[in-house]
Amino acid sequence: MIVRPADVETETEEGNPILARRLVRRDRHGEALSLTWVSLDGRHRRLVCHESDRVYYILDGAARFRVGEEPEATVTGGDVVVIPRATPYDFDGRVTYLVMNGPAFRPGSDVWLD
Repeated sequence: MIVRPADVETETEEGNPILARRLVRRDRHGEALSLTWVSLDGRHRRLVCHESDRVYYILDGAARFRVGEEPEATVTGGDVVVIPRATPYDFDGRVTYLVMNGPAFRPGSDVWLD
């Protein structure tokens, strides 16, 4: 199966300054994994997901990530951020990234911490 981003609707998320395209989705492609293209311009609220591990692949721009108890770190294009399930995190910046969830993201699985 080939997924073309131009064929996928963009979505927004209340409380976060993002524009997203859910390219590989649980409801269409199975429960194993998901992949979403995202553009962020601002601060993404602090959250935790108890259902999935996440991998952020930074395409371009820059962001500051705060993952669990680790010191805040700046990431740029080509960097990868790994978020183990049940680890609180937040980030901010002007950045475009891909986020993969395993198992696949389920809407409503994020718990907002602020």
